[in-house]
Amino acid sequence: MKKMKIRKFNSEGHNKWVEFYNELFVEIKRISKGSKISPEDIKKGYNKHFKEKYELIKNSNDFSEELANSKDFKVKNFENSYELAKNINIALSEYNFYEIDRSEIWDWIAMILFDQIFVPGKIRGASPYRYVVNINDFFTSFRHLVRGPCWAENQFKENSKIFTHTKPYQQNDWLEQFIKVSFLREMKVMGQVCSELYFDYKKNEAIQGTSKAPGNDPDKPGIFPRLRNKLSQFNKVKYLWGMNAEEIIKMLPKEFNNYKKNITK
Repeated sequence: MKKMKIRKFNSEGHNKWVEFYNELFVEIKRISKGSKISPEDIKKGYNKHFKEKYELIKNSNDFSEELANSKDFKVKNFENSYELAKNINIALSEYNFYEIDRSEIWDWIAMILFDQIFVPGKIRGASPYRYVVNINDFFTSFRHLVRGPCWAENQFKENSKIFTHTKPYQQNDWLEQFIKVSFLREMKVMGQVCSELYFDYKKNEAIQGTSKAPGNDPDKPGIFPRLRNKLSQFNKVKYLWGMNAEEIIKMLPKEFNNYKKNITK
């Protein structure tokens, strides 16, 4: 395990990182010949040239500067994005999250952890937004494999596992579905509501098929899209912001009963 202070890219370093990944993505797309990118395309695309270019950026301190109030960041092989995000947020705990919500920081961390979040042969996609964050693009900024989990862990703490307890190189579908709903996203109690309904604490993973409606059953009872719709209705007549998780869950109709039984924490 290696310890270091969190750094942020300077202008030159960030430009080099963006250039590096965009060039790599173009190469992967070229190899795919217009078809859907396959794991083999990613393996072939990340060739010796790009590996050497990555090492040059990684090993140069000329492209970044240390954050003055960073605590030690314990770099190790993270089992999941929850563990990754928790360690990063501890290292940045002297800062308000929104003070450090900068692409130069998230992308520097993505660069340091690139071998854990860009894993040829395992990743199913290589879209630039996973590794190069555009803070001004609301939706894709949460799909960055560092920024997204760090936001969720900062917002919901242990209840963020439903959004982060996947491999560091995997996009978490629960997080992608959840962030689309603005009034839920900003309510910290909703992390607990979703976890108590849809997180399997024994398996340490979200219950399969609960984040979005399957194509052949768009009205499947009790899953997240139904929760979203019900809470949207309740939000018009009840003050959800003043309720705790237990109160919100008890208010849900019978179609959610099977998921209410999941509360074994």
